[in-house]
Amino acid sequence: MAVVHEMPRSVSWLSRVMTTDFCPWANRFVYWLKEPIGWFVLATAISVIVGLYLSPIGWVLAASLTAIIVVGMAWPLVAVYVTTCELRPEADSVHEGDACRMLVAVRHRLPIPVWGLAVEGYLDCEGDEAVPTVGLACVAPLCVSEYGITVHPSLRGHYPIQLPQVACSFPFGIWTARRNLTTMKSLTVWPKVYPVQGVCPIIGLTSTDQGDGNRGGRSGDFIGVRNYRRGDSAKHINWVASAKVDSLVVTERGGPQSVELDVFIDTTLHPSTAMSLSCDEHAGPTGRELLANRIRMAASVLINLQQSGVPMRVTIGSQSLRLARGSQGRQQILNALTEIPADGTAAVAQRKRTGKNARIEFSSDRFGSEIVQVIDPRGGRRAGGRSVMKQIESCDALADQILCFWTEVRDADSAA
Repeated sequence: MAVVHEMPRSVSWLSRVMTTDFCPWANRFVYWLKEPIGWFVLATAISVIVGLYLSPIGWVLAASLTAIIVVGMAWPLVAVYVTTCELRPEADSVHEGDACRMLVAVRHRLPIPVWGLAVEGYLDCEGDEAVPTVGLACVAPLCVSEYGITVHPSLRGHYPIQLPQVACSFPFGIWTARRNLTTMKSLTVWPKVYPVQGVCPIIGLTSTDQGDGNRGGRSGDFIGVRNYRRGDSAKHINWVASAKVDSLVVTERGGPQSVELDVFIDTTLHPSTAMSLSCDEHAGPTGRELLANRIRMAASVLINLQQSGVPMRVTIGSQSLRLARGSQGRQQILNALTEIPADGTAAVAQRKRTGKNARIEFSSDRFGSEIVQVIDPRGGRRAGGRSVMKQIESCDALADQILCFWTEVRDADSAA
């Protein structure tokens, strides 16, 4: 299906006329002219016609162009089929934007060097134009050469998405010979994880070793005093208060409590943001970039909660997870988020909500803005519930937004 891009109205009518595709149905007949060799073939045919009907100089031009075509097609074919390439990453998994070292091993069977080899399609996302992942200026003859390059994958996923190819267009660049890469090793790119200050401020009902809480305990913040009960330790007796009432009074402290969270991560694109996938670079963040920021925010918060030992039931699209403890739970989170397609999923999963559990939702509103909503049904001074909504601004300050993620919930100003 042909896609016609309309020029902005602010551009002059001449520019719109020169850049508008008036006959998209005819594109399939002229696609062969996108390759430079198509123009060389056309020029050769015209030279032959000139030699037949106008002047013998046409035969000289035709012979010259034919020689360029033959060399420009034969050498890339020879270079691609006499070499065997292997591409593998040193690490099995990295985070977005982190440096990853790739090793390229090339076995060359000719006694002359090969120039202009490239490996295409290894780190390319679906729908993107093929940009060489590896480019080699020269490969030594009759040997096995190994090269190391450093790449920075920019989007989560399992690479390669499609089978990579070895390509060569040396010496003239008029035609590119390609062959599938037979030996390779996959690379997993996890979402980028940013640090988050503090711990989850929502107070639960289960005793734990760390966190906030106001249940009676032997450690934690001071919450009041009570009458002495048999079994209380003597070191917890408040002697000043006991002297005032002439009876034993014990200091009460709030023991840490754990909360069980329901976390929902929407993996779909809002219709208004999905339309921006075909916009140009001046139209702001695309739907894919907004979804990527949502996933990075979710990964950072989930890792923070998992490291704090908070029990969670995580719903990622239509997939539900019960996280394990330690490094295994961290890998569960990262692997599940990595499986989300770059352009999101098609259908919205049903959210399973319970009245007693607090929940965190990563989604978008009806205007297409990325939002995070923290809902605590037991929060508030009168335990009537509390809901805090935070909008994700897609800008360079994403790390700062994630760093202070819990500040609004903690009421830091009131505490100060």
